[in-house]
Amino acid sequence: MLADHTVDLGTAPFWFAALAALVVIVPIAHARARAVAIAAFDLGFACALAGWAGAPYVLAVVAACHVLAQLAARRLAVAAFAVLLAALFVVHKLPQLELPGGARGALVAIGFSYVLLRAIDMLRALAEGRHAPPALDGTIAYLVPFHMLAAGPIQAYDDFRAQPAVPAPLTTATALDGMERIASGLFKKFVIAQAIQLALLTGFAAGGAYALLEVQAYCIWVYLDFSAYSDIAVGLGILLGRATPENFARPLLARNITEFWERWHISLSQFIRRNLFVPIQLALGRRTDGAHPLATASIAIGVAFVACGLWHGLSLRFVAWGALHAAALIATNAYRHVLLKKLGKRGVRAYLARPVVRATATALTFEFIAFSLALVVYPF
Repeated sequence: MLADHTVDLGTAPFWFAALAALVVIVPIAHARARAVAIAAFDLGFACALAGWAGAPYVLAVVAACHVLAQLAARRLAVAAFAVLLAALFVVHKLPQLELPGGARGALVAIGFSYVLLRAIDMLRALAEGRHAPPALDGTIAYLVPFHMLAAGPIQAYDDFRAQPAVPAPLTTATALDGMERIASGLFKKFVIAQAIQLALLTGFAAGGAYALLEVQAYCIWVYLDFSAYSDIAVGLGILLGRATPENFARPLLARNITEFWERWHISLSQFIRRNLFVPIQLALGRRTDGAHPLATASIAIGVAFVACGLWHGLSLRFVAWGALHAAALIATNAYRHVLLKKLGKRGVRAYLARPVVRATATALTFEFIAFSLALVVYPF
């Protein structure tokens, strides 16, 4: 739930590919040769996931994105890019839609939801002139990084372009850090998360009072399963010398929904902030001369999180999930504003530092997250 787990980490092909990447890519010290090797590896892995029937669609998507990236400064190209990606996204998200040759299967295989967001981030950076158009190997390495296909993270295009062409040599300490993250991810997924799934989860078939316990267990399972993929991606990124953003920071201990989104699926939160929330808030602020900051922030949050819900799934449940999170974020902002007016900055800090307040806020936030997740999957 809330992630496209397109790569099965429990099977040999992924780990064979990871080992092959380490053996082939890590020793290459020549920048150009390394870039070509990474691109070839990523594209080959994506095509293998899609299969013989789906591989041409993968190649077509990457090629189209690359051509349009070269023309990103032109409005017509941007419009064509937007229409293309929107159409592919709808095909990807609606099971009843299919194109000849298994196009939808290919899009699902490469986690097109994440490819879409990377493509948007790349297009915006290029259209704003922050970077020169990439070479083909750069487009491939950014759009379909093999170690991030399972469930993100969504690397910012600026960060991708800022990483060195040839990273520092892999040291023993760095290698141990990478392997520790991979081991942490595997333990989370195949020991803790699997134990919770087998022992506690029924797909909400049990009903009754047990459903309340299952709501709590399901929330914890989603976190463990999802963050496990991210741990493995970060660990492989460390070993390969490929910058891979952190995606989780103990989100279930957040004291409010704002803090939760600063800790949960961090790369998605940052994408929403830089590509939706901030541009909308700035545009509204200019129209109102900054006279109503709370109202403009609330509108920006509402639009951004309804869009976030639709990104997760084209259904009323996901729209409701996004709207619910938007309402919670707006309420949190309003509550903070009231507290500041009533208590002042020093008083707010003292109030929030109280252990009882912290514990109560954390528990309520967890319950909100748990029940909002259940809203999407509960068999009504």
